[in-house]
Amino acid sequence: MGIVIPFPSKQVLDDELAIQLWELVMAGEIGSPEYRRLDAEINRRRAARSPNAKVAMPAR
Repeated sequence: MGIVIPFPSKQVLDDELAIQLWELVMAGEIGSPEYRRLDAEINRRRAARSPNAKVAMPAR
């Protein structure tokens, strides 16, 4: 019988992306293609999680 390893949850993957982005910031790589790719992926996942987050509040 083999050992079953559970697939990592999305939260773990999101945390790993945030760590990689922070490492690029600390290395001074803000604006690099890799930084922009990671930032876009984090923003895409955030928007997919809460589609109403980008809706502005109506003016009073």
